[in-house]
Amino acid sequence: MTPRHNGHQLTAAAVRRTTEDGEEDIRRRSQAQELAGLMRPALPQLVEQIVREVWRAVPVYARPGEGRYSHVTRYGVDAAVRLFVDMVEDPLTAREKLHETCRRLGAGEAHEGRTLDDLQAAYRVGTRVAWQGIMRFGQRHHLSSMAMGRLGEMLFGYADELAKMSFQGYREAQAEIEGAREGLRRRLLQLVLERPAVPLEVITDSAQAVGWSLPASVVAVSVEPHAHVSRVPVAGWGPDVLCNLELPQPHLLLPAPVDRERLQRIAADLGTRMVIGPPTPLDKAAQSLRWARAAERLVAAKVLPGARITWCAEHLTTLWLLSDEDLVDQLAGHQLGPLAEFSAATQLRLAETLLSWLGHGGKIPKIAAELVVHPQTVRYRLRQLEQVFGDRLHDPETRFTMEMVLRAMALRRASRDGVAEPG
Repeated sequence: MTPRHNGHQLTAAAVRRTTEDGEEDIRRRSQAQELAGLMRPALPQLVEQIVREVWRAVPVYARPGEGRYSHVTRYGVDAAVRLFVDMVEDPLTAREKLHETCRRLGAGEAHEGRTLDDLQAAYRVGTRVAWQGIMRFGQRHHLSSMAMGRLGEMLFGYADELAKMSFQGYREAQAEIEGAREGLRRRLLQLVLERPAVPLEVITDSAQAVGWSLPASVVAVSVEPHAHVSRVPVAGWGPDVLCNLELPQPHLLLPAPVDRERLQRIAADLGTRMVIGPPTPLDKAAQSLRWARAAERLVAAKVLPGARITWCAEHLTTLWLLSDEDLVDQLAGHQLGPLAEFSAATQLRLAETLLSWLGHGGKIPKIAAELVVHPQTVRYRLRQLEQVFGDRLHDPETRFTMEMVLRAMALRRASRDGVAEPG
């Protein structure tokens, strides 16, 4: 049978256990406070022992003659030791301060330009010396083996936490340092591309600040905008590459001549298309970028082939012909004005025939093959052209200008029709 007052009995038992647990917690807290109080007077001597041993075992910290550096080392040891005693007394309250102190120590290593190896070695030395001090302390105060075991467990757990939180601070500081450095490099890139040109002394000073050697000539690279581009890691590209991938029109600057395999690797990292401007002297880097962006627009318009990497040097004639559309229109009106008397469709056919005739030196079979028409059709169109242009077709300078204008117009038509020039 179930006792009638079992619930009341359980409740009473729970209250007793809670009371007993609370009393035990109070006793533990009191003991921890008493233990921490006994440990604190011994801390200055322990700090000195740890500092001396760290200087001996980790030479990079052995700068006792350098006031600021000596103070920082001693501060780090003192803070770590005192925080351990705080953890013994009240782990919850001390933990937040511990994390902040460790992050600061890790960040200090990053700002000194070191790896974490030295700090980790110092932690190991400090833990060993601290444990030796705890054993002496335990003997002096007749601590039980259970209390010593608990202190040892806390010390080595504390050392692990020191290492973990210092690593976090180191990584955070590294990211900040790298971000600041990349900001300076982006500013340098902006100065190099500035128009009107920035004085060379200003560029030289900025270059020295980020360790960039001034090249005699450079190439600018226009990168096709893409959402992921700004997140691409650039550290592996080398210190001689300046870049700004966070702009609406991302771009790079590299010393010339450029290794094609290197650009292939950069393009693979970016995962998008890019256009390589022509080589220019450093003070004309903006021109290289201007031509790269002009070629990028032609790639987008399908006038140039949509390759992963487009080299301006391979398309200079096309870039020249399409560099000023207003001028092309003026030349077309002046050179091809006689075609205006024909319909638009006839004008197009005659313009194509005239361009082919100029390109093939008047060889009718080649013209017919290119235009895919009968030779007799070519002869008929040529007679029409002779009628409206007359002797101008035989003037070398006029023929040259006509061919340039006709090629530019053909490229513009290809742009509208989405047909790229042969790649």
